[in-house]
Amino acid sequence: MKYLATVPALRAAREKSATTIAGILAYYGTVGAVCESSRWLAQGIEAAIGDSPLPIVELGAGYGSVTGVLPERTVSIERDLTRFEHLKRTFPNRTIIDACAIGFLAGLKQPTIVVSSIPSVNNPEFRHLRASVASASEAGTVTTLVTYTYFPHNPFAGIFPRAEMIGMELRNIPPAFLWLYTC
Repeated sequence: MKYLATVPALRAAREKSATTIAGILAYYGTVGAVCESSRWLAQGIEAAIGDSPLPIVELGAGYGSVTGVLPERTVSIERDLTRFEHLKRTFPNRTIIDACAIGFLAGLKQPTIVVSSIPSVNNPEFRHLRASVASASEAGTVTTLVTYTYFPHNPFAGIFPRAEMIGMELRNIPPAFLWLYTC
């Protein structure tokens, strides 16, 4: 009979584990990876930008693993409230905007470098982002785009005159392919 007395405790522990696992999977679904970008991937993105004087916009800033290496003049966009608030606390001197990347790109008025950390696979909204990037590129307001993928596919193929996979970062989980698009 002692064994049966532990059944409610086991049931509660199982429910707690299931809730925790569901939360982790939901988080990974929004990040698109097992964890935030590594410092080595962030440094690769920084190097791809170079020393251009153009404004820089970071899409999908997350918890700031890439934000931290970008120049101070970078405007970071993050629509998830928890991540947005974290960015505001972590980078108090930066311009952090709580907005959707698609709408923000449509409002650009001058040539801009865009860094995108928005997942391109298993993201039902990616086609809208791709269309927005295409419109902004055609309008001349996105002249350079730097992004990364976890599969060797070219997410912005056919939009920019020059598209190049410029590297692979093995010190990222999962390993990431770094892409550079220019006009």
